[in-house]
Amino acid sequence: MYTSPAEPWDPWAPVLDELEHRVEAAESGDLAALEGWAPPAVQPTPMTAADQDRANGILVRQRALMARMREEQRTVAASMRGMRRPQYRPAVAPPIYVDRVG
Repeated sequence: MYTSPAEPWDPWAPVLDELEHRVEAAESGDLAALEGWAPPAVQPTPMTAADQDRANGILVRQRALMARMREEQRTVAASMRGMRRPQYRPAVAPPIYVDRVG
């Protein structure tokens, strides 16, 4: 009976899986999913080339998400600026001076 050798354990897989899951949630609108994530304080092992490629892919998605958020923020800010300024100015009557003679 032939058995395949066990795949080597990849210590970066769970870290990248969690980050990718959080980025997917943020791309779907759940920005709170990005809160609280931090890379490991101590690297488990040096990253392999495959792990680096995967991390770079996640980074590209994060940057695209940030660019989209900044663009949406600019759009909302422009819309709010238009809402704050009235489209008309009320007419102000000139002052009336009353002279008292007498």
